[in-house]
Amino acid sequence: MVRGIIIGHGTFAEAMLTTAEKIVGEQPDIEIVSNEGFSCETLCERITQVLHERKEADTLIFLDLPGGSCTISCYTILKDHQDLNVISGVNLPMLLEFFMLREKHTARELVPILIKKGKDNIIQLRCKNE
Repeated sequence: MVRGIIIGHGTFAEAMLTTAEKIVGEQPDIEIVSNEGFSCETLCERITQVLHERKEADTLIFLDLPGGSCTISCYTILKDHQDLNVISGVNLPMLLEFFMLREKHTARELVPILIKKGKDNIIQLRCKNE
């Protein structure tokens, strides 16, 4: 099973996990990391600590957006761990798909599947003209 780490600003990561678990049930092997109260340097240290708690696990990191301290910290980690799988711009459909597929695929295999799922679920709602 692929391990997940959700990283975000404020309470974003916790809210994403809580919401997803209300839909699909409690999920094992998921860590959440907030940037709240951390500089980029200390956030990078925190993420590295979480990664090393189970460094043998196949892991996928989800970021809230492609900028800011969370992304900067992950770029720093990627310099030394180029095989790490990181997706920026996580949304709820993407996270739900991850929970449903993480026992069947590796993190590397999941990346394109999840990016497609996330993009495919960004739509504009319109009323039908009669």
